[in-house]
Amino acid sequence: MRASCLLLLALLSGVLALLSPPKTSKFKCLRNGCCDEHEWCRFWASIGECEANPTWMTSNCQLACNSCRAFDSLKKPKMLNKL
Repeated sequence: MRASCLLLLALLSGVLALLSPPKTSKFKCLRNGCCDEHEWCRFWASIGECEANPTWMTSNCQLACNSCRAFDSLKKPKMLNKL
């Protein structure tokens, strides 16, 4: 009986966690400003979302997708060659 109750409690806790909205403000950042914007970034990365949805993931889950350098290069203005 006790094991059944603990299992039910664990299942309900998991369901409630899935129903609550993710935190969306600088969940985890490095000093250089490279951040995961959502608390679920590491999970999404672990199930292949960095490859399946690269445009969104590389800008919102930089740490989880190891895309800090790629994102920085997109933000920097490119130098134009002078003739």
